[in-house]
Amino acid sequence: MAKITKLQARKVENSNLKANFDGEYEVFKKIKGQDFKILQLTDMHFGRGFLSIKKDKLAHNAVVSLVERTKPDLIIITGNNVYPLPMFSGTINNLHQSKYVGNLMETFGIPWTFAFGNHDAEPMFCTHNKSQLAEYYESLDNCLFKKGDKNIFGVGNHIIKLQNEDGKENTILAMLDSNMYLKKSFFSSFDNIHDDQIDWLQENIKHISGNSKLVNSLAFFHMPLREYLEAWNKLKMGKTDEVTYHLGTIGEKNDHVGYSYYKDGTFFDRMLEFGSLVGCFCGHDHLNNISMTYKGIRLTYGMAIDFLAYPGINKVYSNRGGTLITIDDNSNFDVNLVPLVSAVEQRSDNRFEL
Repeated sequence: MAKITKLQARKVENSNLKANFDGEYEVFKKIKGQDFKILQLTDMHFGRGFLSIKKDKLAHNAVVSLVERTKPDLIIITGNNVYPLPMFSGTINNLHQSKYVGNLMETFGIPWTFAFGNHDAEPMFCTHNKSQLAEYYESLDNCLFKKGDKNIFGVGNHIIKLQNEDGKENTILAMLDSNMYLKKSFFSSFDNIHDDQIDWLQENIKHISGNSKLVNSLAFFHMPLREYLEAWNKLKMGKTDEVTYHLGTIGEKNDHVGYSYYKDGTFFDRMLEFGSLVGCFCGHDHLNNISMTYKGIRLTYGMAIDFLAYPGINKVYSNRGGTLITIDDNSNFDVNLVPLVSAVEQRSDNRFEL
């Protein structure tokens, strides 16, 4: 691998929108006539150990470049900020890793939040659990992450409201913990979003909507739903009357979609019947970046950053990067890919080599 010079992270000049806490939720008021921009990052997989020094620099540079290029109003990370597997990173100290992520994100001066992934508090290896990591993240100035209701499953279930300039509710942004494993091992199959989390989400959407029509909601979580694969298979069969293709592809070997094999399907079905959900954004499968609408809900894989977890992935750029979500005054949203192949261009004041 060629020499890598680390880019200096710095404050990014954007619209300078800040969230205000209304006693229940963090609230953004968008600028009239100007799209609200969300940069979705996922699977950054910072190792911060002696085995991952060079790859961490590449991940750092990719994040810096993507944020500088897109200048978002909000950054949402859909899990696996860190990778405390010692055989890859050389450490199991996931708090040390998380502090690197926190310091990096805070430098941009942009509000940000995240949903936990399956590796952030890897149960077989890591030094700190999700609740302990959550306490650190909650202490940061620009981080809007909330540990969430302790009486429901998962850590970090929280909501951010987007309002129009006149105070009208525009979009509910829901961060959900898709949890980790059915038992305490990667080999026990993935967990999923639990029923009490769905109950909580629906109750909050009804509360925010009041007596009006249900406010449109976007859900951000780490692991994909079964419906991602279901929709992809229908697309391959040419059933374009059932699925609308927007962009991206399934790039994993054998069209792999890493959804839970246990009690899955509940979230999509229940939210479809409920009627407010218009989009889902996940990560987890690093070479999948497809966005498609299925049964009226747009299902999007965020482009991954990962240089560490997949052997040889540092040579694959076009399927990886960031995902830009824009929301207008009428609660319509669009999705655009920001490929890593474009994001790792040299910056005039601080060059680096790949």
